Order: sequence, then C-alpha cells, then structure tokens
Amino acid sequence: MVENILVIGHSRCGGIKGLMSIPDDGTTNSDFIEDWVKICLPAKSKVKSECSNLHIDEQCTNLEKEAVNISLGNLLTYPFVREAVTNNTLELKGGHYDFVQGAFETWSLDFNLSPSVSV
Repeated sequence: MVENILVIGHSRCGGIKGLMSIPDDGTTNSDFIEDWVKICLPAKSKVKSECSNLHIDEQCTNLEKEAVNISLGNLLTYPFVREAVTNNTLELKGGHYDFVQGAFETWSLDFNLSPSVSV
C-alpha cells in the first residue's frame, strides 16, 4: 500500500523557463512546450503577481515550486487519492531539488479536505 507520494521539481527547469516565456496575451511560440506546461498557467500568474520584484531566475525558482503544488492538487482529482488523503492513509508532499546548491526541500500542503458525506 502506498503511504506517501512525493512530487519533486528541480532547479533550472527548462519547462518552467518555457512557461515563463509564454506571452501573457496567450500567443504561443511553439507547438510543444505550451501544451506540456499549460496546466501551470495559474502558478505562473501567482508568481508573476507575488514575485514581480524578483529577478527572473528567482521567479523561475518560485514557479518550479508552485508547479509542484499544482501537481499535488491535480492528484486530488483522482477519487481514490482524495479519499486516501481524507482518511489520512496517504500523504502528499512536495519537494524541490536545487542541484546547483545541492539542497533538497520538502513541504506539505493543507488541502482542508473533509470526508464526503453520503446523502
């Protein structure tokens, strides 16, 4: 039985840099990267809103972590995952590996889930 799922992002991610390069007006530059990373557009908006004063490299680091959070939330769209998290039999964790600094960070999110009620 799976008790933990760890979703990991990493430093200097090409996909994240590609996402940051997508113009905010919705136009695209290629046929590949946009389809692959568009699930993280809300994370990009959050980072650009909250971290606009930071250098682009720092914005990308923040987006690498927010993309992990998007993936964690996406896992909850699977009923069996949501049920296991709600029943505390499965824990979802995020992680970020900074291979430049040799650092690894992990975190948990509070999804504020409650058991579903049958009527």
